[in-house]
Amino acid sequence: MDQPLTISQPHFSRDRRLVLIGYFLFYYAFLLGFCLENRLLSQYHPFFFNDNRDLTELALIATGFPRWMITHPFSFAVADAAAFLLPLAILVNFGQKKRFFLAFGAIFALNTAFYLLLADIFWQVHPEPFILFFLLALTFLTNRPDRFYLLISGCRLYLLYIFASAAIWKFARGAVFNGEEMSRILLLHHTDLLTGTCQSLSCRIYTWLIIHPPIAQALYIASALLEAGFLIGFFTRRFDRLLIGLAAVFVVADLLVMRIPYWTILLGTLTLWVRPANSSRKAPATSPRKEKRIVLYETTHHENLPALLDLCEWQFNQVAVFLKELSYHNLTGEASPELRWPATDFFIQTTDCPNRRFIRQLFRFIRRHGFSHLHLCTLDNNLLLFAVRLTFIGPVHLSLTVHEVNEYFSRSFHTLRDWTETIAKQVLQRLMRNYHVFLPAMADQLRQRAPGSTAVFIPSRFYSGHRPPDSGHRPTDSGHRPTGHPFPDQSDLSMQIQFSQKTPTPPFRIIIPGSIDANRRNYNDIIQALPTFSSTTPLELVLLGDSSTEAAAPILAGFQPLLSDRISLRTFKGYIPESTYEEELAHAHLIWSPLNIHKKSSRNSPEIYGLTTASGLTADLLLTNIPVLVPADFVAPEPFGPAIYLYRSPEEASALIRSFIEDPAAYAAIRETIHQAFSYFSKENFAGAFQQLIAE
Repeated sequence: MDQPLTISQPHFSRDRRLVLIGYFLFYYAFLLGFCLENRLLSQYHPFFFNDNRDLTELALIATGFPRWMITHPFSFAVADAAAFLLPLAILVNFGQKKRFFLAFGAIFALNTAFYLLLADIFWQVHPEPFILFFLLALTFLTNRPDRFYLLISGCRLYLLYIFASAAIWKFARGAVFNGEEMSRILLLHHTDLLTGTCQSLSCRIYTWLIIHPPIAQALYIASALLEAGFLIGFFTRRFDRLLIGLAAVFVVADLLVMRIPYWTILLGTLTLWVRPANSSRKAPATSPRKEKRIVLYETTHHENLPALLDLCEWQFNQVAVFLKELSYHNLTGEASPELRWPATDFFIQTTDCPNRRFIRQLFRFIRRHGFSHLHLCTLDNNLLLFAVRLTFIGPVHLSLTVHEVNEYFSRSFHTLRDWTETIAKQVLQRLMRNYHVFLPAMADQLRQRAPGSTAVFIPSRFYSGHRPPDSGHRPTDSGHRPTGHPFPDQSDLSMQIQFSQKTPTPPFRIIIPGSIDANRRNYNDIIQALPTFSSTTPLELVLLGDSSTEAAAPILAGFQPLLSDRISLRTFKGYIPESTYEEELAHAHLIWSPLNIHKKSSRNSPEIYGLTTASGLTADLLLTNIPVLVPADFVAPEPFGPAIYLYRSPEEASALIRSFIEDPAAYAAIRETIHQAFSYFSKENFAGAFQQLIAE
């Protein structure tokens, strides 16, 4: 047996706010229209009233109130003032308390019905187009989500009835089969225009349609089919967004062809836009996680997924990940993703699948399977497409990982892409209220730039613990490459000097991680530090990035003169598999990350490492318990503090390396301190932050 539906509070609050704003925009627009046409009761100064043979109007006339108003003209101004001022009470109260005062809602709904009846009695306003104003006003009488959505559903059915009944009537009386029906309608409806000189463009168009009945009838049939399209709304909500577009087309066409300003009916499209958060069902008390489902979307930074996947499997009943094929194969270096996250479904974008097709598959999957949460782990392309899709996604809780704070809030209008991305970011900032970042300082920056939003720090991965360092800094493989590491090809041999079998001391391995790019890292720090290094222990530098790029060539050339029997350089060509990457770090003694602290984002926005953007270094650190050298300007995040050693000059960096080598006991203590400090990076310690990220 199906469980009753549950409505999440953020979706209810958002939908109620949308209805409130949309309703009163239409409401005041129609009052302003009355005012400009001198149709307000106080402007019209009625001296008699009409008997429209409507039961509600007859009941009102029977009270004698319309007659009393005619004899007391000030009452017309009072009625107009009440129509203008009563909504303000609802808006002010809701703005302060975020809920409706039911008495205000009841008074407003009754006054709206009363005013519309009076307008029809006095000057034939024809209330049919305005019935939705009264029906939707009933939503201001409740603060309960279930009742709110029930009223919305009722109003939606009435809107569908308006269109569907019109189509049924056209077909039932055979009007669509009468070839001259539309010509006759135009002739009767535009008599006032056609009896004149007919010099205007509109008059000539109407005349042309009248004397060409097949074309006029085609318009009539098209309108009947358009109205009939609303019948589908009685069976499914799937096409509600399409019905909004059809309603807009109908109103515009009715205005152009029939000169009927039927725009008030567009108020009803709010009921097509708003829908209950019925993608999840209320779980029994014994299973609070039932039907709580999340989708993660990742493009390029798969190294940041592990912690989120650990937390998702812990907190969600169902987890799905959409990612590229390369990202999937390099998501973890220890085991296949299915073994490490057995409760997660992985959807892989193959190399022959275009990005936009994959994005369409993502949103189709969310809609069909009723996922409650969507987290975008990286969003650096197709921003406008995502902005549009997320606008129409319905009751899904959204969250986003921000990699570069300044870039996320930047605006640029140089190219068409700049324009589209600037517009898209404005939309995203309105849709997104929950953000994830990789450093505490970034969370502070985001909260300042987006007041009222939730920004939480969750690391890229959790620390799993590592063995203590070997005595004398000797890696377990006694100086040889770990099994499975790719050896450089012949073109790399000129850049590398192998150690002689007579070398008694294994090298001190220093990893320089990340893409080999002078824009991101200042390799001159390393190049200038090496000549000042003096120790009997040889150094092995490992550039853990692709050395085959054009950007890498001058950097490798800068290292060439420094290589000797005491200093060697190891490089990799092409993409480095995650298993290799993690194994290299596991057998290293030191990470050296010569970051350019002030850098440019991918779209040329200024960013500051440690403050507005995070380096992949924070992910690398948690793979092991070795120290890292970073330039002194780096804003060292507190949780990573014990592992980070800042240097102000190449000489100071060289001195730190010597201290690590020459005092093995102190170095071992440092590793143990880092190990103890990194125990903080556990799933349990970030459960609270994750709850804030996914809170509805």
